[in-house]
Amino acid sequence: MSSDQVYTFQFISKDTSLSVHILFTSVIDIQQAKIEKLEVVAVGKSENIESVQLSVSTHKDIVKVCQKLKYEGKQLKNLTNRLIELFQTNGKSDDFMEQLIHYFNGKDNDKIKYILNQVISQAAGNSKPDIQFFYTIVERSKLNEESQKDIFEDSSLEEKNEDTSSQPASFETKKPVETLEQFIPSGARVIPMKYVLSPVSGIQVNTLKPGDRIMIQLLKSDSSSQSIIEAMKLETPEGQIRPLPGTVVASKNNGVENETVIQIGSDVFGKIYEEENSIKVRPYSGEKPILIGEKSSGSKSKTKMSETSEDSGLMITILIALGVLGISMTAIFSFLF
Repeated sequence: MSSDQVYTFQFISKDTSLSVHILFTSVIDIQQAKIEKLEVVAVGKSENIESVQLSVSTHKDIVKVCQKLKYEGKQLKNLTNRLIELFQTNGKSDDFMEQLIHYFNGKDNDKIKYILNQVISQAAGNSKPDIQFFYTIVERSKLNEESQKDIFEDSSLEEKNEDTSSQPASFETKKPVETLEQFIPSGARVIPMKYVLSPVSGIQVNTLKPGDRIMIQLLKSDSSSQSIIEAMKLETPEGQIRPLPGTVVASKNNGVENETVIQIGSDVFGKIYEEENSIKVRPYSGEKPILIGEKSSGSKSKTKMSETSEDSGLMITILIALGVLGISMTAIFSFLF
């Protein structure tokens, strides 16, 4: 298969019981088995997305709908952010992507729905959504093409304004919400993390800039993050995760919302979303985390030194006592004989 060919994969998930409705689109590099690009939005009302026809929509069509819903303030921010985080993480997971592409090739639609439901449930709780999806192989050169057909089943939804042609241009040019995926190299691991806060002397999150060094804490949310925590020996015997320094790669403010990409290793990245720009994060001041093993080793060393000192003192006391006893016995024998 040509390296110029990619999968475009999009789905609509509707869970009326939870009032959670999701629109998703992605571009998948078939050779690398990685998600190159993705856009997703979660909304509370199904009418915002249910009329989208996936079979006639290009990747760019769905991206524009997602951005429009975000611009209009119709998205469920926390859920949208969580979904972006999960799909980015899974999109760089060899196991997940090889499995997904295998199901694509075998047209195993039930298995595709199953793994999508697993990711959605991680973000939205115990969800049992109705999932519709569409995937196809396209030439990479056609990714920026838009459908010549109306991607909505009912065109009246788009014709409320007489000048409909100006509507796409308005949100296309403003682009109020942009992901920072381009700052995360292909093949890098993306793991969940959070800021270490410092309300008094910290750096306000909306002033973060590339190159800033701040303290973050990794989160144990999946096997990938758990393996990194174990490799870096960040977990204490009590189960707490020690903070570590990270470098800000990129940061963007969208109104009151902040999105920051942070790097902690050559191929380990994280993305943190924060809806309060007023919070302050702890800067890295050069301190070196003290490992528990080092503390216990030092403690053992001190204990051994103390024990040695006590043993030496006891030996001296015994020798003095024996010396005094010897002198006394000599004096007694001299007096008697």
